[in-house]
Amino acid sequence: MTPDTPPAAARHLRAAIAAIEAEFGAEYAAKHPDLVAALVQSATIEAAVSTGHGAHQEAMGLAQSLTSQICETLLRLKPKFFGG
Repeated sequence: MTPDTPPAAARHLRAAIAAIEAEFGAEYAAKHPDLVAALVQSATIEAAVSTGHGAHQEAMGLAQSLTSQICETLLRLKPKFFGG
C-alpha cells in the first residue's frame, strides 16, 4: 500500500455505497447501513480468501520445488548409500 492508497476497508466502503446507489438510487445506502455493512464485510472476506489462495499457491510452488530438489539429491546419493 502506498501513502496515496486508502486502506482496504475505506475502498470497500466506497465501492459498496457506489454499488448500492447504482442499483437502488441515491441515498439508499445512507438509509440502509446494514446493507452497506454486509457488502463491506463480503468484500473484505473475498479479499482475505483471495490473499490466502495466493499465499497457498506460492507455498505449494515452493514445496514442489523443494521436493524435486530433495528427490534429485537422494538419487545422486543413492550409490553412496547402497553401493553401485
